[in-house]
Amino acid sequence: MAEHLRDAPEYGFHLPGGTPTFDWPTLKHKRDAYIKRLNGIYERNLEKDKCDYLSGTATFVEPGKVQVNFLDGSPTQTFSAKHVCVAVGGRPNLPASIPGYEHGITSDGFFELEKQPKRVAIVGAGYIAIEFAGIFNALGSETHLFIRQDSFLRTFDTMLQDVLMKEYESVGIKIHKQAKSFSKVEKLEDGTLRIHHDDSLGKGTLEVDSLIWAIGRVPETDELRLKEIGVETDDKGQIKVDEYQNSSVPGIYSIGDVTGQVELTPGTPHPAYPISWLRN
Repeated sequence: MAEHLRDAPEYGFHLPGGTPTFDWPTLKHKRDAYIKRLNGIYERNLEKDKCDYLSGTATFVEPGKVQVNFLDGSPTQTFSAKHVCVAVGGRPNLPASIPGYEHGITSDGFFELEKQPKRVAIVGAGYIAIEFAGIFNALGSETHLFIRQDSFLRTFDTMLQDVLMKEYESVGIKIHKQAKSFSKVEKLEDGTLRIHHDDSLGKGTLEVDSLIWAIGRVPETDELRLKEIGVETDDKGQIKVDEYQNSSVPGIYSIGDVTGQVELTPGTPHPAYPISWLRN
């Protein structure tokens, strides 16, 4: 919308008062209300389909038996089934080895920002990082993007990488290439964050209002006790499944981001899912 409004005069449309202003809280609160309404729709659909919806944390006791700790504090219950599907998804990764990393936020925190930061630093070269950089820049924030290599979206088509890199730089996004290390993140008295970084131009510091970590996701499998019941996972904790979503334990299946096959955000198709399968 911001870009269309800027282009409007070229097509004969004139906005009263000149340059339009943008109110971050308006969009933020409307987005929150929409998500709340959408969640309610899904929950009501489950009820209409006569599905038992249990809100809590599940842990495997043994294959085919799951213990649930309810969020409302109700007594723990155990449920048994011949077939169990694990679709827990993932959570944003955090660089815990960097002193002061906790002063930054993730994609979850992005949606909680009550006001638009004037200066923002985004760390990451994947789909989420690039999307956020485009959003902040289009809305008028001074935007810095830190990537580990010389280009972003490295699993995407090379032409797309090249064209988008040039476009982002031309519209004013400051891309810090070869940014492989951050010595620390400081929070100053006025709330400003000072990032100590090392990129292609050497060591330096940058002060911003918000820092967003967009460095990948990790599966939400910590609480499940998968290893104890024999479910195989890879070195990232993602559940290993075959082409029919069977895990290494009969009767336990897994789908979605937690398997590391076809992720929610676009990327290179997994060998088990060729382009034709995705298209169909």
